[in-house]
Amino acid sequence: MNKILLFIFVVSLQQVAFSQNHLQKPHQEKALNDTIIFDINQAVYSNAGGINYIEFPVILKSSNLAINSFDFWFQFDLNKMTYESTTSLITGLDAFSNYNATNFYLSNTSSGTSITFNMPLNIPVIKLKFVLATACTEITANDFSNVTTLFDGDVSSYKFVAPTEQPIQLVSPDPLCTHNFIGFTYPSTIYGQAITAYQWNFGNGDLSTQQTDSTQYVQGAYTVSLNVTTTDGCTHTLNRDVTILEGPQAAFSAVFNSGLNAQVFTDQSTILSGNINQYEWNYGDASPNEFIQNPTHSYQNAGSYLVTLTVTSDNGCSNSYDSIVSSSDGIFELDFYSMALSPNPSMENCQIVADRYFVGTMIIENMNGQVVCERSVQGSQFPVDLTSYAKGTYVVKMTNQIGQKSFKVIKM
Repeated sequence: MNKILLFIFVVSLQQVAFSQNHLQKPHQEKALNDTIIFDINQAVYSNAGGINYIEFPVILKSSNLAINSFDFWFQFDLNKMTYESTTSLITGLDAFSNYNATNFYLSNTSSGTSITFNMPLNIPVIKLKFVLATACTEITANDFSNVTTLFDGDVSSYKFVAPTEQPIQLVSPDPLCTHNFIGFTYPSTIYGQAITAYQWNFGNGDLSTQQTDSTQYVQGAYTVSLNVTTTDGCTHTLNRDVTILEGPQAAFSAVFNSGLNAQVFTDQSTILSGNINQYEWNYGDASPNEFIQNPTHSYQNAGSYLVTLTVTSDNGCSNSYDSIVSSSDGIFELDFYSMALSPNPSMENCQIVADRYFVGTMIIENMNGQVVCERSVQGSQFPVDLTSYAKGTYVVKMTNQIGQKSFKVIKM
């Protein structure tokens, strides 16, 4: 009797092996246009009764509109998660999943409740739910292995789409140079979790808690560190190395020559190493930019203009200097208050800090010269709210009876 039972068991195993070999076509016959997507990018995280869950959809991609069923089986990192349940998201679709604790495979068979049922494509059809080991467990595509997927019994391709740790992003273009503000930013999520707090250490002694901020460096190599905290209280640390080149520092003076009825501009730019090999002047009117070191310029209309000198050195470093000039009197703002604006560029808000108490007016203009904001200010710190403005460049002017100080700020 025992021999008969053993024979039946062996035959059954052979039948299972034959069935699986029959279903799994050779690799070269895989229909690569038929793909099952496990979309962890759309995962929903939750906590119920102190238990942390992750749920993510499964999507079918195919050019075949007459798919009646799909199957898959895979293993997953048991140190990170435990299988909980499978839910059908489509009326008329039966989804059956089973976790085998012996071979550690999760298997699924999904088919319609009628023989005429066809699988919807390019939308979620089922949802897989797992218990996470901790609230801060990070699920990636590498957490799944030994995957097999089938469409109507034919082997198909598959893809696990999961969020990855994005690097710290540079706002400023290369090369990174002294005398310029170097901007850094990071997305609002990490591993699919919303970030609630940012802590920057720019490696030069400057710190920040903004999502996007900027700082200046002297020549050298630095490591920028960012600690982020998510809604679940999870923390992640990211680092990025940057190398800062020695760049020029732009400056100029302007004197009105009544005989020429023109402004005479004198370049006062400096550089510690290397050479400045390009000068670009923007006179703030409708005239084209000019590319000489010490130009003379006549304005057609009376008024004040924002003049920008951009200098570039032989290592590709550029730096700009802005100043307001009168069409008849020269520069307004020499020896004016010491002020600084940061962060620049900015996504929403920045701030002007003065070295002493200031009473006057803040004016914000777009690059067409249109005033978008004007208000009275007093104190030594002045918030600049850019939230409602379109992306672009704006000029912020701080004015009182002594003179005027202007800044160009980039709204991202």
